[in-house]
Amino acid sequence: MNRFQAMAKIMAMLSEEENLKQGSREYKIARKLVSRKIDRLGPETALLQVVDRRHQLMEQIKILMSLEDSGIKHPHLDF
Repeated sequence: MNRFQAMAKIMAMLSEEENLKQGSREYKIARKLVSRKIDRLGPETALLQVVDRRHQLMEQIKILMSLEDSGIKHPHLDF
């Protein structure tokens, strides 16, 4: 599996199971986090980790959205 296939599978799963809407702020943050995870861990490991820990990923997205709403930008996410 390559990077693009892993991204497609992960985002399809998050869209279906976590109700992420394409184009939303949550979706964009998720893509950025998943992309960094794939870069760090490789496609297969990133896919397995997101499947196992998707609820943690969604919590992280909510925290990053709250920070952004407060005017605080996460230094590794440039939107």
